[in-house]
Amino acid sequence: MFDKILQFFVKLLPAPLKKLYDKFEELIIYIYYGVLTTILNLIVQGIAQAILNPMPIPALVIDGLLTWDSVKVKATIATAIAWTVAVIFAFYVNKKYVFKSVTRAGKQLWYEFWTFISARIASLFMEMVIMNIGANFYSTDGMTVDNKLMYWVFKFMAQVVVTLANYFFSKLIVFRKKKEDS
Repeated sequence: MFDKILQFFVKLLPAPLKKLYDKFEELIIYIYYGVLTTILNLIVQGIAQAILNPMPIPALVIDGLLTWDSVKVKATIATAIAWTVAVIFAFYVNKKYVFKSVTRAGKQLWYEFWTFISARIASLFMEMVIMNIGANFYSTDGMTVDNKLMYWVFKFMAQVVVTLANYFFSKLIVFRKKKEDS
C-alpha cells in the first residue's frame, strides 16, 4: 500500500525531478520508509508512555552502581516497545522495497534477519542513552515527564541519530550487494 502511494507521487513529478528521483531512488525510498517507521515509532512511544506514566513503577537500582528513577525506567520500557514494533516494520520494508533483497536460501534470510536485528539492537542502545540523558532535562521530580516539549525534542534527536546509523548498517552490512548480484 505505501509503495503504491509513493509510486503515485513519483509519476506526478516533472521530468527533471523524476530524473533526480531515479538517480537517488534507493536513498529517497529509504527516507520515505524511514519517515513511516519513525511515525510508527513515535505513535507507539506516545501510547506506551501514556499507559506507563500513571503507573507506579519503582526506580531500578542494580548493585548500587546503576540507578534509574521511575521516569527513566518508564522511558526505557516505552522506547523498547516502540523499537520492537518499528524494527519489525523496518525489516520488511527495507528488505522488500528499499534494498530489494531477494533471498535464495533460508540461510541468507536468517543472515539478513539476525544482522538486521543486531544492528537495530546497537541503535536501540544509542536511542536509550539519548532518552536517558534527556530524562535529566524533562523530569524535575524523577517520577514523571514534566516537560513534554523536552521529552519530544530528545525523542526526535534520537530518531535522527538512529536513522543515520541504521541506513549505514543496512546498506553496508545487512543488505549489501554481493559482486555476483551487481
